[in-house]
Amino acid sequence: MIVNKPAYILVIFCLTFIRTLGQAVDPKVAYVVDSILVIQDPEKGDDILNDDVSDLSIVRNKDSLKLLGYEQFDMVSFVFTKAYRGRPDSIKAIPSIKSMQQKDGLWLFHGTPYTGRIISYYYSGRKQVEGYLVNGKVNGIEILYYQNGHESLEREYREGKTDGVEREYYLDGSIRQEGRYVAGKEEGTWKSYFPNGQVKLYNNYRAGELVDSAIRYYSTGIVRDRVFIKNGKVISDPRLTKISQLMAKSAESDKEGDGKAAIGYTTKAIQYDSTYADAYFSRGTLELNDLRFDEAIADLDKALTIEPFMEVALTNRAFARIRKYQFKGSRTLSKNKDVEVLASADKVDMPPADVEKICSDLGKAVLLGDKSDMMREALNNYCHTNMDRL
Repeated sequence: MIVNKPAYILVIFCLTFIRTLGQAVDPKVAYVVDSILVIQDPEKGDDILNDDVSDLSIVRNKDSLKLLGYEQFDMVSFVFTKAYRGRPDSIKAIPSIKSMQQKDGLWLFHGTPYTGRIISYYYSGRKQVEGYLVNGKVNGIEILYYQNGHESLEREYREGKTDGVEREYYLDGSIRQEGRYVAGKEEGTWKSYFPNGQVKLYNNYRAGELVDSAIRYYSTGIVRDRVFIKNGKVISDPRLTKISQLMAKSAESDKEGDGKAAIGYTTKAIQYDSTYADAYFSRGTLELNDLRFDEAIADLDKALTIEPFMEVALTNRAFARIRKYQFKGSRTLSKNKDVEVLASADKVDMPPADVEKICSDLGKAVLLGDKSDMMREALNNYCHTNMDRL
C-alpha cells in the first residue's frame, strides 16, 4: 500500500516512530528511512517532519517482506524523504555510516572493511556527514553539517586518527574554533571565537597538554583573564584572586541555602570590579531563583552589556521574562517561615514586545550552543520555532 503525503498518517507515523524505538513496543515492526533500516533510537534533533516526507509505504505481506529481506518483521514502514527522491542515483549509491557496522575499530560494509566515499544523512534527508574511508578507517577530510546545511565541523584524519586542521562552526556558519591535531593530540595554537569573529580563547598545546598560557577575551577584544601553565599546573590570573574568592563564597552560601549571603558576595564582587560580567550574571541568576524577576533582568542586562555573547545570560534573561509572567498573580500552595511554594502556569500569554525579546535571546543562545530540552520547549511554545531547524 502506498500513501502519498496524508498529513494525519504522517503525524501518527512520526509519533509511533519515536515511541516504538524508545519503548520497544513491538519488536516485529520496523522502519526503513531512505532505504536504511532504523536500528538505534534517533538522537534529539534528528527527527522527521511532515514537510520532509515525499511518500510512505507500509508492507505487511509476508512474501513481499521476504523478497525485500525483512522476513523477520510482521510489518515494515518505508519512508522516503523529498531530499532522497531528489538525489541522483550516483549519490544514492554512496553508502552511509548508518548502513555499516563497526568492528574492532573498522567500518564494515556488507561484512568487509570499506574503502570509498561515505555520506550520511539526518532522517529528514538532509546531509549530516561526508568523508572517506580507507580499509574501514576514516582518512582525509570529514565534514559534519547542521540540519540547516551549514558546516558544523571540518576535521582531518589519517588512518582513523585526527591528524591535521580542525575547524568548528556556529549554527550560522561563522567560525567557532580552529586548531591542529598531530597523531590524535592537540598541537600548537588553538583559538576559539565569538560569532562576531573576535578571538574568545587563545591557548597553546604540546602533545595534547596545555602549555605556556591561555588568554580569554570579551567579544569587544578586552582581555577577560589570563592563566599560566607551569609544570603541568594551571595558575589563575592574580588580578582576579579577590573576585574569585568572593564568587566562591557566593557559590558556597547558595549551596548552603543562604541566598541573601550569596547575593551579598556577588554585590561585593561587583563593587570590587564593576566590569566583571560573571558577577552580574551570578547575581541575576540568584535573583531569578528567588523569583525577583525585574532585578534579575536588570543584572542580566548589565552582564550582556559587558559581554553580548554570554550564552547562559541570554538563556536566563529569556527565562526571567517567561517566569515573570508564569508567576504573575500566582497562588500560594504552601508556606512556612522558611519556604513559600507558589503555583505557576506552564504557558502564558505575554505582550508581543516581551515575546520578541524572549525569542531574540533564545535564538542567540541556540546559536551559541544551548540545545537543552528547556530551550527546545520554550522556542516551540513562545516562538513557534523548531530549534533543530534553525
